[in-house]
Amino acid sequence: MVRARVWLCLSSQPSACLSVLNWPRRMKMLISSYSSLLQRAEMGAASVRLLLAATLCTMPYTGATVPPSPSHLFNLMEAGSNSESSLQNFPTSGVTVPRSRRKRAISSRDMTALLDYHNRVRSQVYPPAANMEYMVWDESLAKSADSWASRCIWEHGPTQAMRYMGQNLSISSARYQSITDLMRSWHNEKQHFSYPNRCSGSVCSHYTQMVWANTRSIGCAVRQCANIYVFGSFWKEATLLVCNYTIKGNWVGEAPYRVGRPCSYCPSSYGGSCWRNQCLGNTKSRRQ
Repeated sequence: MVRARVWLCLSSQPSACLSVLNWPRRMKMLISSYSSLLQRAEMGAASVRLLLAATLCTMPYTGATVPPSPSHLFNLMEAGSNSESSLQNFPTSGVTVPRSRRKRAISSRDMTALLDYHNRVRSQVYPPAANMEYMVWDESLAKSADSWASRCIWEHGPTQAMRYMGQNLSISSARYQSITDLMRSWHNEKQHFSYPNRCSGSVCSHYTQMVWANTRSIGCAVRQCANIYVFGSFWKEATLLVCNYTIKGNWVGEAPYRVGRPCSYCPSSYGGSCWRNQCLGNTKSRRQ
C-alpha cells in the first residue's frame, strides 16, 4: 500500500497580502497536478511524499522595523489569538471548533535539533555570507508560537504580530517522526533560490527566512491537532509546527544576506567573533 505524506507550507506573510479565500482554488490545481504523478508511482514504494507550497508574497521594505520587546510581542500574540476571527471563512456548521487535542511541548532535544538545523543551513549558504548571524532560541517567541499553534488553524498570525516577526508553518498528516522531518521542506526550497534573485517560479520564502542574515532569534512550538481545516478539508491527527523569527525577513528588494568572506561584515556589537561561518557574540549561548 502506498502511504502519502503531504506537506503544505506557507511563509511569513500578513493576511492582507494573500486572501485565504483564494487558497483552496489554487491548491486544488496543485493537488490535481501532483495526484497524476502519484497515480503513476510504483505501488511497491514504501512512501510517497508530496511537497505543496502556497504562492509567494513578500512585503515592501519601508525601513528597518524595530521589533517590540519580547514581553510586548507575546502580548500581541495573546491578544491576536483571542481576537482573530480566522474561522469566519471556514465551514463550521456541525463541526467542533478545531483546537489542539493535546499539547506536545518542545523538548530540549527538539529545541537543539531546531537550532542546529537552522544554524547548519545558515552556515552553508552559497555564495558565502559575510554577515550571517548565529541564531539563538528565544523563549518569548516559543511561547507566542505555542499560543498561535494551540488554535490549530492553518493560517499565519496573529495579524498584529506579523509586522514584527517572520513565521514558518509546516503540517503533516502522517505520524510524527522527528522535528527535522517537519523542517526539511523549508530547506528543500533552496533549489528555487538563486542569489540575489527572487524565487525562480516556485516558493522559496521559507528558505530565505531561514537564512536571513539578521534574523537571529527563533522560537517554535509543535501541536497535535485532532481536527484542522487545511485547504478545503479537515485533517485528523495532524502535526503542526509553528516557528517565529525576529528580526523579520523576506523584504522586497532586499537580499537575505551580504556576500563575502564569512564573518567579514559582522555587526560591530559582535566584536569580530566567528563560529562556523556565523557572526557570534562574546558568549555562545543557545538561549536569550
